[in-house]
Amino acid sequence: MTNGRLIRIRTHRSDAAAVIYVVAEKREKAIAILKHALSRPEDEYEDLGRVTDTVLAALALQPGQITRRNRCRSVALYIKGALY
Repeated sequence: MTNGRLIRIRTHRSDAAAVIYVVAEKREKAIAILKHALSRPEDEYEDLGRVTDTVLAALALQPGQITRRNRCRSVALYIKGALY
């Protein structure tokens, strides 16, 4: 399986309602998939880093699939243990 990406989407720099997605693809393709799936091309897409195969397997994500992770605790676990 391929490594995935952790992507944050927000409407502006200090957006309190920003949402985090895990995408099972490389950076450029991950952002393109999200822009197409969400129909939010004007929003800011920020690549926060790589997600390991272990995390993708735990989330049961196959290449090209996405999942929304909008709880801070979930994101903190990814950053602490899965990104490098």
